[in-house]
Amino acid sequence: MSNQTIEAFDTAVLDAAAHLFVSVFNAPPWNDSWSDSSARTRLRDVVETPGFVGVALHQGQDLCGFAIGHTEQWFAGRHFLLQEMCVRTELQRQGIGTELIDALEARLFDVEQVYLLTDRHSPAHSFYERCGFRSARRQGVMIKSIETRPSDS
Repeated sequence: MSNQTIEAFDTAVLDAAAHLFVSVFNAPPWNDSWSDSSARTRLRDVVETPGFVGVALHQGQDLCGFAIGHTEQWFAGRHFLLQEMCVRTELQRQGIGTELIDALEARLFDVEQVYLLTDRHSPAHSFYERCGFRSARRQGVMIKSIETRPSDS
């Protein structure tokens, strides 16, 4: 990909990132139902988390991919939670995701482990394995649905 740059993720790209997020995650294999508004709120929440670190890949002025998350303290050191990552669908499988992971890792200081959540049966799982991730031995994801209540505000 010519004329590409990877830079720190800046809030100035939130709208473009939300649009990219929707186009990637509302398509197969994810088939989610994000709106630009809900995606922008999700990404803004991640960006505003203490310890935020993120990278964005541009080709010219076009945002083509990003990887964002935050560092957090663990009992024996710092960990990084990769919360969201996406690459424009037509540019996937061209090494851009790997470039984003590498650029992100280069910005992580005093971090001993990177972790993420992804669908075990998706192409993303295989991608992350190729990038050196492995399934956690001791930890699993647990969920509980609760009744939605309106806020008081």
